[in-house]
Amino acid sequence: MDQFNSIKTRFLQITDEFSSLLDTAKTIQGISPFPFDQWEKTGYSIKDQIDEDTVKIAVVGAIKSGKSTFVNAFLGGDYLKRGAGVVTSIVTKIRKGPTLRASLFFKTWDEVNAEMREAMILLPSIQQYSDDHQFDIRREEERKELENALSSLSSEKRIQQGVFDANDVLLTSYLKGYERIRKILSQNGEIRRFEGNDFDRHKDFVGDDSLAVYLRDIEIQIPGVRNLDDNIEIADCQGSDSPNPLHLSMIQDYLMGTHLIIYVLSSRTGVREADIKFLSIIKKMGLMENIYFVFNADLSEHDKLGDLKSLIEKTCEEISIIKPDPQIFTFSTLFNLIKKLGENASHKNKLRAEQWEDETELSTFSNKETLRFLTFFDEKLTRDRFNLLLKNHFERFSLMSAGLHDWVGINHNLLIKDTEGAMKVIQEIKRVQAHLDQLKLLIGKTIDAASQETKLDVWKTVDNFFDARNGKLVGEIQEYIKNYTVDYRTSEDDIDDAGFSTTLYMIFKDFKHNLDIFMAEVINPQLVQFTRYEEKKIDNFLAEAARTYDSLMGDALHNYEDALEHIGISSKKHTFDEMYSIDLTNLKKRIKCNVPKLVSSLQYTAKVRTEAIMRLKYYNFVKLIKKMLKKDIQNERGGEILALKDGVQRIKKEMMRSIISSLSSYKENLKLLYLFRLIDEAPKILNGMLMDRFHVFTVDISTMANSLDKEHTIKEETIKKLEFMDDSLQTLSSSISNLRGEINGA
Repeated sequence: MDQFNSIKTRFLQITDEFSSLLDTAKTIQGISPFPFDQWEKTGYSIKDQIDEDTVKIAVVGAIKSGKSTFVNAFLGGDYLKRGAGVVTSIVTKIRKGPTLRASLFFKTWDEVNAEMREAMILLPSIQQYSDDHQFDIRREEERKELENALSSLSSEKRIQQGVFDANDVLLTSYLKGYERIRKILSQNGEIRRFEGNDFDRHKDFVGDDSLAVYLRDIEIQIPGVRNLDDNIEIADCQGSDSPNPLHLSMIQDYLMGTHLIIYVLSSRTGVREADIKFLSIIKKMGLMENIYFVFNADLSEHDKLGDLKSLIEKTCEEISIIKPDPQIFTFSTLFNLIKKLGENASHKNKLRAEQWEDETELSTFSNKETLRFLTFFDEKLTRDRFNLLLKNHFERFSLMSAGLHDWVGINHNLLIKDTEGAMKVIQEIKRVQAHLDQLKLLIGKTIDAASQETKLDVWKTVDNFFDARNGKLVGEIQEYIKNYTVDYRTSEDDIDDAGFSTTLYMIFKDFKHNLDIFMAEVINPQLVQFTRYEEKKIDNFLAEAARTYDSLMGDALHNYEDALEHIGISSKKHTFDEMYSIDLTNLKKRIKCNVPKLVSSLQYTAKVRTEAIMRLKYYNFVKLIKKMLKKDIQNERGGEILALKDGVQRIKKEMMRSIISSLSSYKENLKLLYLFRLIDEAPKILNGMLMDRFHVFTVDISTMANSLDKEHTIKEETIKKLEFMDDSLQTLSSSISNLRGEINGA
């Protein structure tokens, strides 16, 4: 990273020197400001992009695998709350900053209420709110009503698939934390910052579910960490096996924008079912290329190094089924953290570290693996970042520098000729420029036609993929919902025990929970895959546009340069060995264009329960009539079961309606706000990059004719300025070549 920062600093110095030369060029009398203004804007843009470009690193894994401990050890301090609760879906982002600071971004009241209303759907013993009067946690009577509704549920009904129900925990946490948080929240979103000695206070919010539930995001800034610089963001993600499937969707959203994934496994548990499931999802998303594994060794659990190595070998074999030849680093994250904390470590942890130090074989192995990881991490990030952040910028800047060098040479040669000779040169240049202008129009039309063709292809593919009638995606969801079964025999007992409304609520809750899991584990990875497939189309379009440009412009520009030499002007030769293109990652950052958030929260209405109760009344009325007519009744609970079945069918229709609505919105956002925008903006940026090569040949140098007949002293002053610029540009060119060599050798 030190090498990267050194090259970055020197490159920024070169851009400053280039800007200074442009300022000098603009002071020369009789010179048109074009293309200096454009080059100046591009130079500023490059500087901004270098400062803003960020390599994102996601630290993921199952709950209690040691993710936060790993991040703390990596950063060299106890910055993150370890063992935080699982109710929240917070992704804690860590960046370098001037001071130690934790920024907590709170949800708005509207967001809190909307999330609670969604969790309350079909909750029994609570009134149905109209559109004009919806639930609001700020109203005391409604908080009390919700508390009573939750307490009316039996303890076994508040547990789902072996863990506390996510909706129940969410609502309970909101109610519990309300009094402590109500003065903080606002309608527009509130930010609380804890700095310096107050920094650790942020852990009170993160470690308490009743406070953390009100948070939308956390960003931490840390000064003076060697492993962290201005262009790195490390994210400590929620456990992938959180009981709330919506948390998984939010992790997936973050992973889509990451460059490196560090997956933490625990030696106490090895590869769990949750790990296999999550790794399979990551593979389906197409993100396995840049994933690396940290096997967090609990040194107290292993008597001998041989036992630990056997476990590592077994882990490698298991992961290889999903990720061939996985890169695994094995060390104790807690051991590393205790050593980094030094005297600030707790007495208990100091004793642990001393005990582990005595286990020489294990501790030595952990230390060596830590060093191997840090070395690999540094080299990996440095090498990739050179390619990712600087290489494209170097190419474009080199082009502008070469263009300015040609401009200086052209004008210098014009000024040292007599007036008649200079005018002949100008006329010859104009003749060639007229041809190039026509070629520029042809290129523009060709690229525009390719753009429209690509857009039409994307339009058709997206619409077909999301088609509500014949699309494969919607078909899979329909099939899942259609085949979802409910055990009505168990429901009879539930009706006897808890009543009809509670039974319907429990069925709905289970159904929604399983559907959310299905969406996160099956549907969302397909959405990511599909998006990447469409991005490849845009990549191909950009490459084809660049090839079109090079094929049309290459010969023309060579002929143009030959024409200049023929009339006595030495122009710096341009090479066309490399095709210019745009990296989509950089393009998205430049135009601030992001993939829409994945489909996670589905909207439902409470009308289902009202309709089911109406059906129940109808069936009970029929049963009453049968009793009055003294007809046999096969099942005393028959009416309730029939009403329950009707309710389930209504729930299925409601779920399908919600999914189609959500996918329709996602489709339009993906198509219009993301893919189409990339297609529309990319040619503009590509054209700007390519025109940097073209600008030097399209400048209206006829303005120089106005200065040819000026006083000798003015002409001499102009020539001196041009010669100064020429010397400076040669030095600049040498510096650029040296830096490029360092990058290529990195």
